[in-house]
Amino acid sequence: MKWLFAVLALMASVSGCSTVTSTGRPMERPFEIVQTKFLGSLWNESHAKASIVSQDGGASFIVPGGTVWAFGDTFKGSRSADGTPHFAGGAISTAIAWLPDQATLYPPAFNFLVSSNGDAVSPFEFLPKEQPTQRYRIWPLGGIHVNGQCYLFYSMIEVFGNGSWDFRGVGSGLARSKVALGPYERLQPHGDWRFPVEPTQVLEADDWLYLYGIKEFHGKQGVTLARVRPEKIEDPGAYEYYTGAGPEFSPRKEAATLLVGNVPGQVSVAWNPYLQKYVMVSSSDFYHPREIRFLIADAPYGPWSPPVARIEVPEFRQGKHVELVYCAFLHPELFRENGRVVNLTYSLSLKDAGFDANCEMIEIEINRPQP
Repeated sequence: MKWLFAVLALMASVSGCSTVTSTGRPMERPFEIVQTKFLGSLWNESHAKASIVSQDGGASFIVPGGTVWAFGDTFKGSRSADGTPHFAGGAISTAIAWLPDQATLYPPAFNFLVSSNGDAVSPFEFLPKEQPTQRYRIWPLGGIHVNGQCYLFYSMIEVFGNGSWDFRGVGSGLARSKVALGPYERLQPHGDWRFPVEPTQVLEADDWLYLYGIKEFHGKQGVTLARVRPEKIEDPGAYEYYTGAGPEFSPRKEAATLLVGNVPGQVSVAWNPYLQKYVMVSSSDFYHPREIRFLIADAPYGPWSPPVARIEVPEFRQGKHVELVYCAFLHPELFRENGRVVNLTYSLSLKDAGFDANCEMIEIEINRPQP
């Protein structure tokens, strides 16, 4: 997954970082970060049990009884007692895990979807026409539990060479499962798996599902927003697209515009009860490779503030130099003190590490300004 997010970060870095609100008015700082705890790598015995050495991604969505976590490129093998990786058994481009309510916060006691031999397996299957399968990757996007079922969006990637940049996106789709930790059926309404949205975050509010993604419009990259009624999530023709403040939405995708400009990589959005605000986090561009930014809004559709707070990941993590932070995801199910203590994870590109890098977890303590 990091190839794709590195490309998006590079594109966003060309245009810099927004410093004014969408309304052009200055705003008071809504909160301050009083403490940041870098808890460390997510890798633990639950990974070892599923023969996982390393992986990235790590978005989660709440389901009855717990959460589903979706990881991207997952490399198999084992680790020595000193942490040395031993890669064996190849890799899968998606892995999912179940984290029950009241489970250990850190390290998280995951239960991965595994095969009969105990190794992690992808929840997705390739379609008969997607041959040879070595040419394709299926990367997970945002998920949601609605209508009594679990839904997980995904990106289909085609690899056409051996170089680091020899790949392209060929579309996004939606998959469905009746159980949280089970195989996910790739939906094919009207005989086509492609859906018109590619969200890294799906949020339910006001009888709508809001879907946030990253796109380039007219040479500018940023956050896009679509919405759909929960009961229509499986209908590609039922989605509406943000076209401007108001808010205004249109069934015509070609009329869409950016919700927030100059945002790299991907976004994660969650309601924070302590702040009584929606919080959006975005990860790094190449000018600020270790930075995670926070934006806020009163409604899912904004208006969204410029970055109101930032944290910087230390220069060295997991024994290596950090080249890029990506896939920063909020985990509201792990928030404490009604949202005053915020939990998020991020992925790392580490210098000279190859594939030996795992997601990390941060706990952030915030305070509202005093009146």
